[in-house]
Amino acid sequence: MQAPKKEQPTRLRDLIKAVRACKTAAEERAVVAQESAEIRESFRDETYRFRHRSVAKLLFIQMMGYPTNFGQVECLKLIASSNYTEKRVGYLGLTQLLNEKDDVLMMVTNSMQIDMNSSNTQIIGMALTALANIATAEMCRDLSKDVCKLMSHNNSYIRKRATIAGARIVRKCPDLIEDFQGEVPKVLEDRSHVVVMNGVNLLLEIIKIQPNIKQAFVQYSGLVVRAMRNLIHTVHSPEHTIGGVTDPFLQVSLIKLMSKIAGAEPSEEMTDCLAQVATNTEPAKNAGNAVLYECVRTIMDISSTSGLRVLATNIMGRFLLNRDNNLRYVALNSLLKLVKVDLLAVQRHKTTIIDCLKDADIAIRKKALELTYCLINESNVKQIVKEMIDFLIAAEPEFKEALVTKLCLAIELHSPTKQWHFDSVLRVLTLAGSYVPEEVVASTAHIISSTPELQSYAVHKLFNALVDNTEQQGLVLLALWSIGEFGNFLVSETLKTSDGELKAMTPNEIIQGVEKTMTPIAADICKEYALTALIKLSVRIPQAVQSIRRLIEQQISALNVELQQRACEYIQLLGSNWDSIRGPLLEKMPIYAKAPAVDIPTTDSSSPVLEKPKTPTQPNSAQNLLDIETLIFDSQPIQQSQIQQSTEVPQPQFESLLDLFSSTPQPSFPAPVLNPVTGDISEPDKFEDFVEITPIKHNFIAFEDEEINVDFNCTKPEPDALENTQISVIVSNKCSKDIVGFKLSAAVLKHLEFSFSSAASTSMMPGGSIQMQMKMKNKAQGQKPIAIRMKIDYTIDSVPRSKLSTVDSFPPNY
Repeated sequence: MQAPKKEQPTRLRDLIKAVRACKTAAEERAVVAQESAEIRESFRDETYRFRHRSVAKLLFIQMMGYPTNFGQVECLKLIASSNYTEKRVGYLGLTQLLNEKDDVLMMVTNSMQIDMNSSNTQIIGMALTALANIATAEMCRDLSKDVCKLMSHNNSYIRKRATIAGARIVRKCPDLIEDFQGEVPKVLEDRSHVVVMNGVNLLLEIIKIQPNIKQAFVQYSGLVVRAMRNLIHTVHSPEHTIGGVTDPFLQVSLIKLMSKIAGAEPSEEMTDCLAQVATNTEPAKNAGNAVLYECVRTIMDISSTSGLRVLATNIMGRFLLNRDNNLRYVALNSLLKLVKVDLLAVQRHKTTIIDCLKDADIAIRKKALELTYCLINESNVKQIVKEMIDFLIAAEPEFKEALVTKLCLAIELHSPTKQWHFDSVLRVLTLAGSYVPEEVVASTAHIISSTPELQSYAVHKLFNALVDNTEQQGLVLLALWSIGEFGNFLVSETLKTSDGELKAMTPNEIIQGVEKTMTPIAADICKEYALTALIKLSVRIPQAVQSIRRLIEQQISALNVELQQRACEYIQLLGSNWDSIRGPLLEKMPIYAKAPAVDIPTTDSSSPVLEKPKTPTQPNSAQNLLDIETLIFDSQPIQQSQIQQSTEVPQPQFESLLDLFSSTPQPSFPAPVLNPVTGDISEPDKFEDFVEITPIKHNFIAFEDEEINVDFNCTKPEPDALENTQISVIVSNKCSKDIVGFKLSAAVLKHLEFSFSSAASTSMMPGGSIQMQMKMKNKAQGQKPIAIRMKIDYTIDSVPRSKLSTVDSFPPNY
């Protein structure tokens, strides 16, 4: 026998209690399933009086994640009802149980249009709210005229809802923007704060959708300024005041709109208004800080006067003194943008910025480090670098790498003298030598080798530092290189410096200092450098040859093959049959050509044909500088322009590696010349007919779309080595918004090798550009073409972009 149908359904509160009483998920599913079945059964009855209660329960069930599609049509029935309670639940169910992809949504358009023409303002508001949340493009087209008419309604509540719905319409149908342009001035002059705010949001939405149309809204800048001054100077009801600031939400919206419609030259009344806001807003509460921050952002975006920029900088300076971490981070981020426009104004807050390096929050420390680096110039480099080095002592390991990188870059770019440069790098090497990039070690070695008056001082300082500290690898490598090249100064000279007297060393002390770097736990690369330093010291300090031989022989049985090979070769060089040529062979390295640091780009894993590019041997590589084998065994021609010095004493030429260790080496004269860049040996008579040739150039666009442009300017810098190509990569910002987080990755085919320098900046303002350098070597020159696979990543308005491109526009046989 069938159970009688319930006339009075379960109330929503009873359903909520029943669900909360469930102890397991299975019990909850059972309660929901039973209730859903009863709701389905009730919907079958067309005369059911409590349909709105069932839809309300469906809303709760939908919030719990259970399917409620069977109730969508019931929402449409409730909307069509003349009962206000049912209509209210129906519109609520429409916005929650349906989405714009549901086909049944088109059936509600007529009901919404009828409700928009109702005499009941609450019903009109519900229809507009539903339209603003869920309307499709077709619904927007059908109802746009009704919404435009309601934006002039005599009730501010209706005007507010209609303006919100207008923003939805222009977003879904950009071709209807012109229908709302005429309504904008009325909304901006409205007495209701909420209506004005929604009107500002509507205008911002229009400008976001069609940026080229913002010139048409420049005429409304006077209305925006008047609305802003009305908020500042007029007394409003307490309900609009938050933290002592009148309607900060509306102020922020108006200031943001000013930056969008300022035009090429902001009006005088707009700049005066921004100055008043920046001066009169109380920063004690968060509401005031929000207004001030938006004011600073607008000042940075528009072409403001220097006085206004100084005012904005001072506001950010006050933020830096606040205890709130968010405010300090925001201030540092804003000053990073201001420093590009007005460096002098930001310099006034240098002390406060440097103090942020000691902040407990690592995010603030990193941002402060980035800003501090931007502030360094020739006039303040000594002061700032000293403070950064002092901070390096207490910095935690995870922060030292970034700090050391910035420090070394600042020293490299703004060093007033070479001795100060060396002293500063030595201090960094002593404190954090293991974090110092290899390129910095090579650059410092270049300074020492190219500055004769610095060599004795440098080798004394480095040796003393090495004796006290053998744990910092960067320090060990540079010290060993210096000892090998200029160790003779250690035994022959005593120097007097401002720090005290640098005494001459005995040969035994020097060898003991080198021996400290050859302990069993020392890195293999340090032992390799030590072996090379020892073999060179055999010429610089001949009285220590026996001690040198002993240390080298210890490495003959080393587990590392490289150490074994070096030890065996160097022991052979110490033989008496090499006495006549050991001196010329182990001469000081000539001054080499300095090369920029390079970054190894990543490869695109989606391309199976391409592999990660291999980094060719760089002339600034610290290992290359100290590798005696490169000088002995390589034999390739060099250009005369690269020759820095030649050895006066005749040196032998060897046809193979075996010749080096043969009992009767066959010398060949005249003396060879050492390439200061690669360490190669070649004969000088090969350059008698040298003629300078104009480099071969080729320029083309490697990638272009509506946002960025990538130009390749290619040059063959060495006419006698056409396999080498130098590419200057220029990336330009074509859009009207800032590009941040720019990253260019590349990969090449197997027959290509290239190095890639990182850009000085990762952000570009509209119309701005950044530049990088690429060096390419085609090992199959004339047989296989050059092709590069690029991956371009960047962010605009917090939206990440990622683009792929294959560059194969190089000329044939290039």
